Amino acid sequence: MTSNTSTDPSNLMPASGRGNSLALALEVSELRYRRLFETAQDGILILDADSGKIIDVNPFLLDLLDYPFESIIGLQLWEIGLFEDIAANQAAFAKLQTEEYIRYENHPLRTKAGKQIQVEFVSNVYFVGSAKVIQCNIRDISVRVRAALQAASKSHADTLEVAGRARDELIAVLSHELRTPLAAITSMIELLDLGHTNLAGPDQTDLPPLFDKSALAFIGRNVQSLVRLVTEFLDFTHVANEALALELVKVDAHEVIRFVLKNLENQQKGAGIGIDVRLQARPNHIRGNALKLEQVLSNLIGNALKFTPQGGKVSIITRNEPDGKLVIEVSDTGIGIPADALSRIFSPFEQGDSSIHPRYGGFGLGLSIAQTLTKAHGGTLEAESKGSGQGAKFTARFKIHDSLPDLTTQGPVQLERIPTPGANGSVATSINSANGKL
Repeated sequence: MTSNTSTDPSNLMPASGRGNSLALALEVSELRYRRLFETAQDGILILDADSGKIIDVNPFLLDLLDYPFESIIGLQLWEIGLFEDIAANQAAFAKLQTEEYIRYENHPLRTKAGKQIQVEFVSNVYFVGSAKVIQCNIRDISVRVRAALQAASKSHADTLEVAGRARDELIAVLSHELRTPLAAITSMIELLDLGHTNLAGPDQTDLPPLFDKSALAFIGRNVQSLVRLVTEFLDFTHVANEALALELVKVDAHEVIRFVLKNLENQQKGAGIGIDVRLQARPNHIRGNALKLEQVLSNLIGNALKFTPQGGKVSIITRNEPDGKLVIEVSDTGIGIPADALSRIFSPFEQGDSSIHPRYGGFGLGLSIAQTLTKAHGGTLEAESKGSGQGAKFTARFKIHDSLPDLTTQGPVQLERIPTPGANGSVATSINSANGKL
């Protein structure tokens, strides 16, 4: 016959034996905990949950704080420099009693000698039998903090070094760019002075009037070159050193484009470049600043003309996107942008490649300024190019003025082919421009 009696070993053990086994298990558990407590490589504090006073502390924390065991027992956390004062300690203790958990990622702790170290502090509440206690685990993160500070310091030093090199390069470029027209102006003035001084001789005749006019025109061109360089540099420093807070109002993007084209008419005619203008955006008003938008478009269209050879074409297109953005594209058939330069073409002093400056001059600031001003409008500016000799396209996107009705269902305006930028007509919101910067 099979018995249904349980064969649990505890049932076969006398009651007194079971009690001794339980006591032994508790003793082993206590010894194991004590061993962990004593050998832990993090500081451990045990607090009375009611008073918040320290009732136990492990050797690691005693060494860290340089306190003898007897002198730390009975202290409050703020008395060992874990909190600034009694009020801060009481606030943290109240939060711990309520939430039964508190954590500080980077907290200052003072040793007995007054040295401050950074610690990670985690505390929670639990029961030991019927008694509620608080265990605080304290990890020294001073090495980690110092490493982070050193990394930040090195990064800052590297940034300063790069800025220093950029400054030196700027000074070199600026000196060269200013020296060339100044030398030309000085030479022409000396020539004029020499010619007119020699007229004092009895056998001398007046210089031809045409020579004087030609000399003045020569001086005027070089002065304009100086003005352009100084203006561009001042524009960059203004944009770089001020937090732009533009007052955005309703602006007709097409009118701004026409105005820019009119201003660039002489440059376009002199270069023998055709301009294709298509104003397809409806609505064509954006939230913007007319003067700053003009500066953006002058940079983009001016670059397109500057870097497109004679007989080439610059296209200016505007359109609307389904998300309500007005797009201005400026494209050209010019020298293009090398693939490795696209990612840095909007950086200050960047000119695509080293051949740009000797051939075209400038600081390489125009596109950096244009992008900064576009962002100040809440817009974006992007560059595209298939590579050197393949032309380039710059696309600007702006928010349409909120108060305007949605007229995008109407057809685009008639395409206009404008042989010169002085002609009237609509301008498209897509902007494609040559690679390179002013």
